[in-house]
Amino acid sequence: MRRILAICLTLFFATSTFANSEALNHWVLDGKYHKNGSLVIKKHEAFEHDFLVNIDYKLKPKGIIGRLLKKFMKGSYVLSFPEAMETEQGYYDLKNIGPIEIANEDKVATMKYVGQVDKDGYQGAHKVEIRSKSTVSSDYPNGKWHMFLYYHPSVLSMGIFRTEIFYHGKYNYQIISKLR
Repeated sequence: MRRILAICLTLFFATSTFANSEALNHWVLDGKYHKNGSLVIKKHEAFEHDFLVNIDYKLKPKGIIGRLLKKFMKGSYVLSFPEAMETEQGYYDLKNIGPIEIANEDKVATMKYVGQVDKDGYQGAHKVEIRSKSTVSSDYPNGKWHMFLYYHPSVLSMGIFRTEIFYHGKYNYQIISKLR
């Protein structure tokens, strides 16, 4: 009985540790309409050739306009990444094959490799751009939002140590986050 209990506890803690390693917690830097905030990048639901990534953010409003925009101060993106993006090789593959479409439900975006950069103390980090295609309109010919993700293989889990999210519209603003 003790042996079964020990095995169950070991599996529980191993599973909990693995689950924690699949989430990256970021601090959001102060912005035009927000004081700061938090952003969590979490991998979930792996499929045959891709996996889903949740990017959830919550901001603290700043000033009158920030309070007016309070309903936009939290949100989520669910993106489907190719399975190769779990490793650095996936970023080199993206560089070689060119932009790809990623989709989840009715949301479609284009992911393209921008280049290798030195950023936030990480040398040779991979920078990719994700640009909304499902929000393209005559008012927003390049979509209502786009983001940059910075990947480095030394960062555990999905390796994303920085995000930069840009909203285009009546109140243009950006969210920049760094790994805690």
